[in-house]
Amino acid sequence: MKVAIILNSGAPVARKIKADKIVCCDGGYNFCPVAPDVILGDFDSLELPQDCEATVVKHDPHKNASDGELAVYYAHESLGADEIVFYGVLGGRYDHTLCNFALMKLAHELGMTAKAEENGLDLYYVTGKFDLSSQKGETISILPFGGNAVVTDSQNLEYPLSDLMLTASGARGLSNVSIGGKVHIDVKYGGVLVFRYIKGF
Repeated sequence: MKVAIILNSGAPVARKIKADKIVCCDGGYNFCPVAPDVILGDFDSLELPQDCEATVVKHDPHKNASDGELAVYYAHESLGADEIVFYGVLGGRYDHTLCNFALMKLAHELGMTAKAEENGLDLYYVTGKFDLSSQKGETISILPFGGNAVVTDSQNLEYPLSDLMLTASGARGLSNVSIGGKVHIDVKYGGVLVFRYIKGF
């Protein structure tokens, strides 16, 4: 089950949404170009339309989790998701963006693949072996998230990564370049965010 989660980034979703189910987080409904299946949140940034046919999951505003976090758990527990695609990870407040990266890590830890689709950017949280289709000349950044990470192997990158420690306080892994074809990395320790800037988008 592939579930799309629409976050409240303050801007319309730029990419075509491809998913079996669509969950809007509160005000993310205002920026979703298609009718969602579920609207979830404390509704502090959305007045629910009268004609809404989506399932509504309302939470108390005095809660200990963000709407995005609750949406990840809902997708996992209630929808049986094994794959989540986030929209609206970037944009809006910078602290929200950092927390949205953490949502991707959470989804991964719950056993789901985690991807975000932004305007001209595909973003992944990964551990272990990872393959990514790419075009020659695309910028590929591989950055540790949640602590240090070790990449022991890479293929089809201009700057090879081999037994490389990516530290949380450094910039190694930033702005690598695809030489074309399938980019491969093996993250032996920790987790990384992989940014693919789509050529010609």
